Amino acid sequence: MSKIKYYIGAFFILLGISTNRIFLEKFVSPYAIVELNYRIPIILINLSLITLGLFFIAVKKQHFLSNRILNVYKFIAINFLSAFLLFLFINILIYGYQVIKDVSFYKEQIFTSGKLLKVLYPDLMDREVNLLLYETWSRPYVYKPYTQFKERSFKGKYVNVHEAGFRITKNQGPWPPDPKNLNVFLFGGSTTFGYGVPDDQTIASCLQEALSSNSQKLKAKSYVYNFGCGNYFSFQEKILFQELLTSGFIPDLAIFIDGLNDFYYFNNEPLFTERFRKFVDNKGKTLLVDLPLVNIVKDIKKIADVEPEKIRENYDNKELLEKVIKRYIANKKLIESTAQTFNVKTLFVWQPVPTYKYNLKYHIFAGKGFGKFLYSRYGYEVMENYVWKNNMGKNFLWLADIQENVKKPLYVDIDHYSSELSEDIAKRIYNFLVSNSLCFKK
Repeated sequence: MSKIKYYIGAFFILLGISTNRIFLEKFVSPYAIVELNYRIPIILINLSLITLGLFFIAVKKQHFLSNRILNVYKFIAINFLSAFLLFLFINILIYGYQVIKDVSFYKEQIFTSGKLLKVLYPDLMDREVNLLLYETWSRPYVYKPYTQFKERSFKGKYVNVHEAGFRITKNQGPWPPDPKNLNVFLFGGSTTFGYGVPDDQTIASCLQEALSSNSQKLKAKSYVYNFGCGNYFSFQEKILFQELLTSGFIPDLAIFIDGLNDFYYFNNEPLFTERFRKFVDNKGKTLLVDLPLVNIVKDIKKIADVEPEKIRENYDNKELLEKVIKRYIANKKLIESTAQTFNVKTLFVWQPVPTYKYNLKYHIFAGKGFGKFLYSRYGYEVMENYVWKNNMGKNFLWLADIQENVKKPLYVDIDHYSSELSEDIAKRIYNFLVSNSLCFKK
């Protein structure tokens, strides 16, 4: 008995020591580890396993065999704890299944490793890529009024975010912006922020470089402020733009890069809407509501309430897609109206997405499908038809089809741009700005 408890204790201690980020990296992706850490802090797992191991080693033999302790435990367990332990076990089991499912999903769909990474990150070693991906994905959002959230301020080797909410670009301009400079505010989602690429390889940094190289022609020093934020779409960008203006931060030019997230959030509800709704409905008491067992019962009930033919997502729902486009057009008009009041020029860019006019043969991460991003596949076809039939104005740039004949990987994960595609987008934006006199200081 004594040897067995030592073996068991040593096993848990070794398991606790080995369950760390470096060890887990060999089996799952950085994003999967980040997701696991959000749900159950890895350090808590380490300490729990090591503590359990020490307990087995330290506890005396007779404590295992004490009839008095066993009888007391049986009395308490049978009368008071059995139901609770069963309930707890079921919740842990469901939660564990959800974690394993998510980790397994992200392992292959979000990141890969080895030779494929070299194609996307030719200048970085594997450990440098891992650090870049950790810095990209391990930063939880911070609360922000009206838009729900924003990118958290952060200082890293590859990812740096200013306290004001913008990502640092190459040769970043001062904050607050100097009115003597040509100040450009860039808005969009995670593709604009530049998830998966270093600070100096984002669309904003490439645009900054193009503008700076022609400062004499533009008659002013030019600085780009990257306000792209993960999961933002045109509705939130409109609010953020208005907030900046009312706070006295007025750019010369505001650029909005959209398309992907507008279709993803087709119901016009930002990322954390459901959580806020639960919070308000339950007067801030969400612990019981968020239990895994409660959630899975709700999910089953939702499926039961829906007719079988409606369970499957209808990604080509034309009525829904047209509604999204009408909402985008309305947001565009409201932004233009606000910008005109503050004497700010605007440019609206319709971005490329992997599901539209791109040969997925060259998409490294397309293996498990695109989920709700498939809305953009059909939505872009509807949008293209709308653009050709309607005058979008001289401040609208269609870039949705720039990858049509490109035969190489352009995405560092399921939907985020490589440095090469980011640079191409920035160059096209710059050329459009110059040809339409949108980037000249008044």
